[in-house]
Amino acid sequence: MKKDPVKRFEKILFRIFILLGVIAIAGIILIIKYGKDSTPRVEVREEAEEEYDWTAGLSDSTIWLPDHCDLYDKISDIFFYDADGEEHRISEFEGKPTVVIFWASWCKDCHDQMPYMNEYQAAAEKYGDINFVFINKTDGERETQASAENYIREKQLTGHFFYDIDLKAYNTLGLHNIPTTFFLDEKGIIKAWTPKQISEAGAFDALLQNAMKGSGTVTAGFITERMMDEEGGIHSLYDQNPDQMKQSDVLSESQGAMLEYALLTQDRVLFDQILSYISKVMLNKGLTAWTVSDAGASEVSALIDDLRIYSSLTGAQALWGGYEDAIADYQNRLWKYGIKNDRYVDFYDAENKAHANRFTLCYGDLRTMKELAAADGSFIGAYEKAEEIVLNGQISSAFPLYYSWYNYKKEQYEEDELNAAEAMVTLLHLAETDQLPMNSIQWLKSRMQSDGVKARYDIGGKVVKDYNYDSTAVYALIVMIANELDDDELRGLALKKMEKMHIVDSSLPYNGGFGLEDGTEMTSFDQIMPALAYAYSEQKGK
Repeated sequence: MKKDPVKRFEKILFRIFILLGVIAIAGIILIIKYGKDSTPRVEVREEAEEEYDWTAGLSDSTIWLPDHCDLYDKISDIFFYDADGEEHRISEFEGKPTVVIFWASWCKDCHDQMPYMNEYQAAAEKYGDINFVFINKTDGERETQASAENYIREKQLTGHFFYDIDLKAYNTLGLHNIPTTFFLDEKGIIKAWTPKQISEAGAFDALLQNAMKGSGTVTAGFITERMMDEEGGIHSLYDQNPDQMKQSDVLSESQGAMLEYALLTQDRVLFDQILSYISKVMLNKGLTAWTVSDAGASEVSALIDDLRIYSSLTGAQALWGGYEDAIADYQNRLWKYGIKNDRYVDFYDAENKAHANRFTLCYGDLRTMKELAAADGSFIGAYEKAEEIVLNGQISSAFPLYYSWYNYKKEQYEEDELNAAEAMVTLLHLAETDQLPMNSIQWLKSRMQSDGVKARYDIGGKVVKDYNYDSTAVYALIVMIANELDDDELRGLALKKMEKMHIVDSSLPYNGGFGLEDGTEMTSFDQIMPALAYAYSEQKGK
């Protein structure tokens, strides 16, 4: 039997009444929570400016970094005034490392940092004689010299105190909020910075370490102390439990890249330790295994890693000498396992005694291939063919990245999705040989000036679903590209993006690494690439 339509209508009205009641109660709760302003508020920084996208800043703290200076740049010679109105410049403090703190007495976030500054200054003495320069944002409205001086007396703060009365220093550097803290070396080069309050001693100490030792050195220390085993193998996945960490594979990619870092920093002990692991553990049936797992060394090589190892060996020979036999061995391996029918191939499979029938464009290390061709004319043909494939592999003018790989069987580029890290390696190899086209450079800059380069793209240039996230290694590679191009703007933009997942807290065992704040999602590639990016940037600075 059908229900009475009147009763059914009454039930509907009753449900609507209940729903309206719930909404009314929720509204009352919001009013109580947020006060007279019924619009839910977003917690933003004290220094929010109307034209600045602080909503984006909630998910990306690098948006708070200064606009007009970058890591590894010399800080502009900003000026400010002492309590007596005398003008001073930041260049007066060169000759010693200097910590520069922009602050104001009304700033809540500054209250989280300033009371600890005497403690931080005392702790910094272990690093030597360091200047501490406090620059007050004295706008004459929210902050006056008198209000700042009262705060300094109240908190019994020590250090050099100055006043940015006309905000020239603040605006010259392109600051967006306070506190912002710079860590300068003795030449006034910005070696570390943070756009947020430092309320933990471990965070301050870590930033100071980055400035005094170099961020690359700190990150490399994390790699060698926390991810490398006793034999010199760098494991692919960090774990705070060393035994668990050692269960992850060792990749020839990591070993070759760390050889490059050791060479770049002229650390022969580390170089020989990494090389020893390659020679004693990774060599299998005459080739360098691309991975070593609990089951042992694989029987498959990787061309890109063999080329990197060869290049590092020739660099070590030029720097230290004594690597002639290793160079000869790798030259033979590259000829035997890296080339088929006078063309470079991705890998050799020893178990099946077969060369690959493909060439991945990011494997085209043209600089090293050219070096090989100069050392042995037998390599000339393979080098020229590889160069032709890479140079002709740009997808389109609208999306000026390069195809992922070339199929030798079909004699064509395959239209697979692009792994962004591999795509950046291809661009780096082109930049190293002065063959990176302007449209690719412009694409990089446009992406860096917006929301960055994402993890994976389809052949039309659209971000692949579920891959709309950032990769530390991608930005590290862009830093290296920028260094090859001598493009300070691109390098600065990439360094800011690279810092997003940088762990900066010396109380943590994974300080200096890159990953999530709890120490997870930390792969060897995402550590070694930033270490290289820092090291190359240090060299450019010199």
